Amino acid sequence: MPTQHRILALVFQDFEALDLFGPMGAIVPQSDYYTLKLVNVHNLGAPYGLESSIKNGIGTLPNLSLAEALKEEEQFDTVFIPGGFGMMPLVHDPILLQQIAQLVDRAANVFTVCTGSMLLAATGRLDGRKATTNKRLYDEITPKYPGVQWQKRARWVQDGKFLTASGVTAGIDAGLAFLSNTFVSPEDRKANPTIQRADANGNATAVPGFNKERALGHARFVAISIEYQWHPDPADDPFVDLPQSSSGST
Repeated sequence: MPTQHRILALVFQDFEALDLFGPMGAIVPQSDYYTLKLVNVHNLGAPYGLESSIKNGIGTLPNLSLAEALKEEEQFDTVFIPGGFGMMPLVHDPILLQQIAQLVDRAANVFTVCTGSMLLAATGRLDGRKATTNKRLYDEITPKYPGVQWQKRARWVQDGKFLTASGVTAGIDAGLAFLSNTFVSPEDRKANPTIQRADANGNATAVPGFNKERALGHARFVAISIEYQWHPDPADDPFVDLPQSSSGST
């Protein structure tokens, strides 16, 4: 069986729907390479782990409880963390943060959108790394995590194995960048049927069979197929200079 890239996405009460479904909707359906499982951080097993998104009660039914995701036999390549108001109480739960940190250490890639980077920062795993987050809460929240090298002018930031995206739809731009850095073509998967090694210190590791030209071509194909104008330059950030407000979604 060809190698697959397995993504675990953390979900919680009142996560931001577009943070998850924007990038994952671009990444997962467009090839048989990426797979997605939703992990309920509140540790309720299906069918009791139904989580509501922040907008209009869109329901998501997680595949795994957090306890199940932490088991050694659950293998994965990427941990994905969306944002949303529901992450705010989670950053004060030391046991949960320790568990998320364990998943992060086992992942070859970690991808956050919006205030999902705050949850990651609260684990301490972003200390010493460059990262970004939601512009509307940037000045309010980033001082709480001074160990992180926060970048305000950025649609997304890649530092080591950590990919952090700014607010909401920036996650789609970052998702396409994720494709351009992780996608392996079917023929290269067959020739390199091994998984990407995870680095617990947060460093990037080589993707077996990765070909940059083919991966970039796939990312561009996906952008066209979803009729999305990709901003491939992370410094192309038209929102950083706009007046900001702390009201609205995170």
